[in-house]
Amino acid sequence: MKYILLLFIITASLTSCAQSKNETKGRFDTPKNKWFLPHQLEEISGLAWHSKNTIATINDEKGKIYLYNIKKKEIVKTISFGKNGDYEGIAYAKPFFYVINSKGKLYFVNEENGNVDKYQLPFTVENDVEGLCTFGPKHLLVALKGRGGMNGKKADFKGIYKVSIEDPSDVKLAYKIPKGKSTGPSGVFFDEKNNEVIVLSHRSKEIFFIDAASSGDSVTSDKANSSSNGIIKTVKIKRSIFEQPEGICISPDGRLFISNEMGNNLKGNLLEF
Repeated sequence: MKYILLLFIITASLTSCAQSKNETKGRFDTPKNKWFLPHQLEEISGLAWHSKNTIATINDEKGKIYLYNIKKKEIVKTISFGKNGDYEGIAYAKPFFYVINSKGKLYFVNEENGNVDKYQLPFTVENDVEGLCTFGPKHLLVALKGRGGMNGKKADFKGIYKVSIEDPSDVKLAYKIPKGKSTGPSGVFFDEKNNEVIVLSHRSKEIFFIDAASSGDSVTSDKANSSSNGIIKTVKIKRSIFEQPEGICISPDGRLFISNEMGNNLKGNLLEF
């Protein structure tokens, strides 16, 4: 009898896991909502939740932050912070916007007084920085699409680095993404509620979910887990839906948003899941 009970428990567990994976995969098959974005955001390259119904965005060519209201379906404010350039990630923690370019230059933009401070992180054009998000109250995460080591050094992984907001010179490797043939992180977000780091890879059309506690430099753990990269699951996404996914954020009430650059489509878009 006990063997039958054990078999039942194992079977139920496997079935539950399979259902969980399928539900996660299916989540990204059909967006709940879709917005076609104005021409200023054809090259949208980053997202950050700002306030009620409003998402902070950038495009990768202009030194401007665009506040897009999803209810009004329009840009409600534009904030200039720098010259034209290859801007790839944005994060927000009132009153600061944080913006990073592909060469690793980090901008602190004070929304209240307009002041802008700049810091060069230990990354180069070879690192091809692509993603940025807040990571707890005192840190940021930076995702590299190119070489995984600091200062443009080659590595056998794609690196996600932790940066201190109080001291941007304090930069440490936090997570590793396996270096697949076409893996290239293009966006990153820390889901504090589920304690997961979510990484977009637009070239391989994948979304990686990483246990945030798997790194010794995480918000919630003091011990590094060197035997595992911490990836909980990897979800394949459809090219027909995700032309060029580059931005990701989650609203305080749990709505997940992913943006696509224009690519072969007529406009950039914003998807809600």
